[in-house]
Amino acid sequence: MPELSQAELIADDVVKNLFGLSYLFPYQKLVITNILEAASAADENSDRALTGKQIVILPTGAGKSLCFQLPAMLIDGITLVIYPILSLMADQQRRLEEKGFLPVTIRGGQSKEERDEIWHKLENGKAKFIIANPEVLLTSQVRERLEKIKIRHIVIDEAHCVSEWGESFRPSYLEIGSIIDSLNPPLVTAFTATASSPVLEKIRKYIFSDSDVNQIVGNPDRPNIYYAAMGCINRDLAVRDLLLTNKRPAIVFCSSRPGTEKLAHYLRNELRETGHDWHNEIRFYHAGLGREEKKAAENWLLKNTQAVLVSTCAFGMGVDKADVRTVIHRDCPPSVEAYLQESGRAGRDGEQSKAYLLYGPDDDAALERCKEKERERFSTLLNYSRDTEHCRRHALLSLLNFDSGGEVPENICCDVCCSANSLEKETSGKLREEESVLKFINKNKRRFTFDQAAAALANTNIRWSQEEASRVLGYLIKTNKLRRLNSLLWKNKLTL
Repeated sequence: MPELSQAELIADDVVKNLFGLSYLFPYQKLVITNILEAASAADENSDRALTGKQIVILPTGAGKSLCFQLPAMLIDGITLVIYPILSLMADQQRRLEEKGFLPVTIRGGQSKEERDEIWHKLENGKAKFIIANPEVLLTSQVRERLEKIKIRHIVIDEAHCVSEWGESFRPSYLEIGSIIDSLNPPLVTAFTATASSPVLEKIRKYIFSDSDVNQIVGNPDRPNIYYAAMGCINRDLAVRDLLLTNKRPAIVFCSSRPGTEKLAHYLRNELRETGHDWHNEIRFYHAGLGREEKKAAENWLLKNTQAVLVSTCAFGMGVDKADVRTVIHRDCPPSVEAYLQESGRAGRDGEQSKAYLLYGPDDDAALERCKEKERERFSTLLNYSRDTEHCRRHALLSLLNFDSGGEVPENICCDVCCSANSLEKETSGKLREEESVLKFINKNKRRFTFDQAAAALANTNIRWSQEEASRVLGYLIKTNKLRRLNSLLWKNKLTL
């Protein structure tokens, strides 16, 4: 057995004594050892060009936070961690404080007294861990104070946001390189759970200015997550039915703030009929909520084993809740990276969990509205959702340029693999409402007009509203799967 380095021995000892863990995973040990050895090399003024800069790609739930928390406790100087969203900043502070550490958070809206207290803690060595976002770090007052304090290690968490957000609505992400240059730390580490080749190129460009950088890539596969995609016309209805048949806690992702509120209200009303008090177990979450509202929602979710949180991507990198059993994407996310990041909120405790991606006819219109830079990424994930021939797990890994070796977990894998030798294969890839409505019309040829058919469908045990039934009938007529008759005897009656 090879002899452990001094950095490895220190890491093993600290992880037991400070963090209460019995061991480090191999990738964690590699990342932590690199940081500690790079810090030592910097102290000795040796060449640190390769070891002082790292891009670390570890799947959600692999313990990447420990990879910078542990070194922060050991190296001399201050660690600055840059986060994309306030909920993630608040969660990181909460978790550090629970371990007995004293981090400080720098964010917008703080009073002079709050800031003065932060600078005092940093300058007197009471705190050595700073939590911040790019926007606040670009303000001259904050940057000037940090330059005097001397930052030792800059960590960029969720670094894929440089690519996903920097060139659209968060231009501050394109300035992270300038923040690093002005603070000039000897150690810089960028973490992400998922990164395809184009995303990695943007990380290198905007964070590391295309300089040499170590790259550590863990296996992005999450074998305890069952992946499925479901075609549907009535998405809210599909979410309702999935929640009724899958385990909770559950997170449902929507693409807009109004969409989260609308869906949460819909689900409360619909699920009230099940005889269970769902009203207190369904909440919404988005960036437009006030700080106290967000905190209340986060605390509620952490303690609730039956919770359903309807959220925008604001929660996709938020609170670390290990026992989420189901993640549903009502709307197709903008990229593979976003999907894996958000679906990866499921099963962080290693237990079997499920991730559902909904798609439908309205995605084509959404694709047309995308800007040119976003269209290819959105189209890639849309094609993935509609593909019923290839294992979803292999497809996702392939999109990240990761060689899965063709292996699949022995337990439940994905809807494609599970339906390969079953009757489900016959309906795989179709919109879920299609078959039942076509069977209904076939059984009642030339009996109902459009409105009559919608009313009749609403009275079946499917539990549709007339509006939902009308939406499905309209789509089937538009796609020539149903037609209205023009003959005098059967005027406006529906048939196949």
